[in-house]
Amino acid sequence: MPVEDLREAALGALGVVGDLTLNLDRIDHLDASALQILLALDTEQKKRGQNLHLANASLHLRQWFDFAGVADHFSMTERKGNE
Repeated sequence: MPVEDLREAALGALGVVGDLTLNLDRIDHLDASALQILLALDTEQKKRGQNLHLANASLHLRQWFDFAGVADHFSMTERKGNE
């Protein structure tokens, strides 16, 4: 997904009331721009007393979040089955 599309989706998601869950299944890489969008979305959700959950992140993507220093910033559910 181009970063512009992710940005538009994130802006649209801000209109939803309640916690948001982003399914990262089949996504093995995010660039720095995408990470900034996720961090901004998470910040906005927290300001509203809501959460952003990242679901089904691959092992590679979870490691990338760790290397970027944001693994503890997001609520992530573990992938079930084979990595």
